Amino acid sequence: MKSTRLPPELQAAWEEIEAYAKEYGLDFFPIIYEVLDYRTLYETAALGGFPIRYPHWRFGMEYDQLMKGHIWLGSTIYEMVINTNPAYAYLLEGNEMVTQKMVMAHVAAHVDFFKNNMWFAHTNRKMLDEMANHAARVQRIIDRYGYETVEEFIDICLSLENLIDYHAPYIKRPEAQTHQSVMAEDEPPVVEGLPVERSYMRDYINPPEFLEQQRKRLEQERARQKKFPEHPQKDVLLFLMNYAPLERWQHSILEIIRDEAYYFAPQGMTKILNEGWACCRYDTLVFTDQGVLRLGDIVAQRQAVRVSDGETPQAVYDWASFEDYETIRVRTRRGLELEGSVNHRVMLPDGGWRRLDELQVGDRVRIGGGRNLWAQRYVTLDRAPARHATLAPIASEADVDVETVVRYRRVVRDIHAPTLAPLVAAYDAAIADHDPIIRRQVPIRAPEVVDERLAAFLGYLCSRHTSTVKRTIEVTTADEDQARAFADLVHALFGIEARWRRRGNRWRVSLSSRDVQDFLVYPGLKIGVAAHEKSVPDVILRSPKSVVAAFLRALYDCDGYASDAGVILSTASEEMGRTVQVLLLNFGILANRRANADGTWRIRVTGRSAAVFFAEIGFGTARKQAALAHYIEDRRWFRREEWSDEIVSIERGRAHVYDISVRETHRYAAQGFINHNSYWHSEIMTKKALRDDELIDFADHHSGVVAVHPGRLNPYKLGLELLRDIEFRWNTGRFGKEYEECEDLATKLNWDKQLGLGRQKLFEIRRLYNDVTFIDEFLTPEFVMRQKLFTFRYNRDTDMYEIASREFKEIKEKLLFRLTNFGQPFIYVEDGNYNNRGELYLRHRYEGVELKMDYARDTLRNIQRIWTRPVHLETVVDEKRRLITFDGRDFSERKMD
Repeated sequence: MKSTRLPPELQAAWEEIEAYAKEYGLDFFPIIYEVLDYRTLYETAALGGFPIRYPHWRFGMEYDQLMKGHIWLGSTIYEMVINTNPAYAYLLEGNEMVTQKMVMAHVAAHVDFFKNNMWFAHTNRKMLDEMANHAARVQRIIDRYGYETVEEFIDICLSLENLIDYHAPYIKRPEAQTHQSVMAEDEPPVVEGLPVERSYMRDYINPPEFLEQQRKRLEQERARQKKFPEHPQKDVLLFLMNYAPLERWQHSILEIIRDEAYYFAPQGMTKILNEGWACCRYDTLVFTDQGVLRLGDIVAQRQAVRVSDGETPQAVYDWASFEDYETIRVRTRRGLELEGSVNHRVMLPDGGWRRLDELQVGDRVRIGGGRNLWAQRYVTLDRAPARHATLAPIASEADVDVETVVRYRRVVRDIHAPTLAPLVAAYDAAIADHDPIIRRQVPIRAPEVVDERLAAFLGYLCSRHTSTVKRTIEVTTADEDQARAFADLVHALFGIEARWRRRGNRWRVSLSSRDVQDFLVYPGLKIGVAAHEKSVPDVILRSPKSVVAAFLRALYDCDGYASDAGVILSTASEEMGRTVQVLLLNFGILANRRANADGTWRIRVTGRSAAVFFAEIGFGTARKQAALAHYIEDRRWFRREEWSDEIVSIERGRAHVYDISVRETHRYAAQGFINHNSYWHSEIMTKKALRDDELIDFADHHSGVVAVHPGRLNPYKLGLELLRDIEFRWNTGRFGKEYEECEDLATKLNWDKQLGLGRQKLFEIRRLYNDVTFIDEFLTPEFVMRQKLFTFRYNRDTDMYEIASREFKEIKEKLLFRLTNFGQPFIYVEDGNYNNRGELYLRHRYEGVELKMDYARDTLRNIQRIWTRPVHLETVVDEKRRLITFDGRDFSERKMD
């Protein structure tokens, strides 16, 4: 639909998004967009999304709270949409284009849900006009009766707006009205029995037991007529509208409040969904089952790896990238760094989430590694011919590939030897003229994979004490054992002897080999670079745990030591120090990274982490390993370590950013932080690459963070996880009789019928379910186990909350109890003529939770002001029935048991 309210660039974006949404099956009302500045948007939000509402102080209070949250806490409303036909949606002026596009996708999902979900079918689609009419009616009443009088009555009605029957539009309740007058007759009927013409037949035709039965039926009918209404009524507001002694203007106000309460009710009944997205820089290191990989590489190659969520491995199923995005770089006191988009979220120590642009210096974040998630196979060296550019002329002249020349020079003679011999000899002679050392070279054998020995060799070469001059590699050390170990490595790996000699109090071990130099290109080692430019080779990052440990052990042998201050590594390279710190986290080792005055970097490990370092990595040299053993023998260091850290600096910038979507927990450990992943709608809006197995988040009701905080369950988080679980189950066929009756656990874990029905099932849920029926139908024991759900209770003896149960049945009952009636108590009108005195009798349906007595008394007070006669409420206090009464002046309470 064309909108004249959108600037041309936004209009073009909306038309594109609208086409994609319809292509994937979304069916929504026409949408009219308006772009508002933040003050106007917050005013509209305070009015519930409608531009015009009746005058009342609560809307001003809402606006004040929203503005304070925006100014002091940095909260932002990115979009709003209201359930009308056509639907109206508001965009925040100043948002970047990528944000506006994502919001438009959300709006399309909102309106699709409004239109197709059965729980919205009875809502007034012309509510925009209706709200304006309500405002005009209330204003006329105010003009006639005065603002304070009307405002006071509106206050009373708003305090009772939840006393409606949320399911009334969908089912037919017994009516409240009686079909006969409740007024007592002047002469009550008398039981006389059947007419008898002859008196001697009276006892035969009307025996005493028959007359007694008729009298009881008459008394029951009289009692039933006295009870009003005949059936308990849940819609208390409707009962008050029909039978309370209201003036016409009061009746109009109460009707307006009730109508609006019913309009907003379905949104509360279908609230269990959520949205969110986030991204990090290309070089963010992510712990995966293929090694420690850069996030940008995972996205660029669309690698279906398994990542660590900080606790368990989870599968990556989607990838996204965003160009030239505003970013925030945070640094912790330990020296961990992360740069991501402003809306990227990281985990807090309490399990909640916070956007990077909401973090402040002094805030604490949770830190973590991959929980020992490493690659499982040795890296095979990729000997790309392009790496041997200097040998290309020989290969070309001999009409062979460069790899053949390489093999020949490594004494692997083959059928090409006669052709290659003179060419290679001439090549070697030419180089030898410039480098006499080459005359003494011996051909080498070269490793095919990066194993522990090659990793140790690379660790030596990455140290500060290794230099490369021309074609000579030299390691300098004061430890003879270390010098001997390096020389042994050279011989074991390449079959050549290294020269080692002592100069003063230091040993120098060197080797001169063009072949070794050529070989080191394969594992990606930077040859001939300055110490401050060195980095951990990519092949080490992609290697198994034992290989990474061998690399770090050799690096620490050269540049590290142990003392009373802990285990310390000194490096001239900032990148090297940053990467080592992240690798240590995956071993379960906490380290601090600091810059020294001389420009070098120090990575220090202390306490329990030093003991872990001793067990998992250690030093290769006996002297340093003994010093580390002495350090960890002092039990004072073994205090509990806290895996959280304090933010010490925040910087803004711009960069291309990347993100992945993770199944189950939707988070991943990267760069030492626990990060929240992206949801697929950001992929659609930026790359327009929705797959068939994905669906726009069709009931995206409240944007925000799917955080799980201690002491309470976030229903949005639960709903989204359950939707993803449903999509997976229906795609793989994990439902129905055959699956339920399967008793083989291994078969069920690998069950995949490849039905591809997930998307179809999600559309069905979109159409038929609300929160209660959704949880009741689709919550499974397996889901509860994977999400680690439990119930908890307060222990008065210990003054602490504790886990009560992990049983599926109890967890499901608790969830349904919290969602049913929005977790509010059920209050019914039991009798409108209590004690035959016109008093109102209400009953609380007790379900194990007592009423808050201050709320109960305020509710009784306000109902009494409408009913004008005494009001009674039956409830349960301390497991005993109580009757609370308010007569207009005083409260009273009496036991009923």
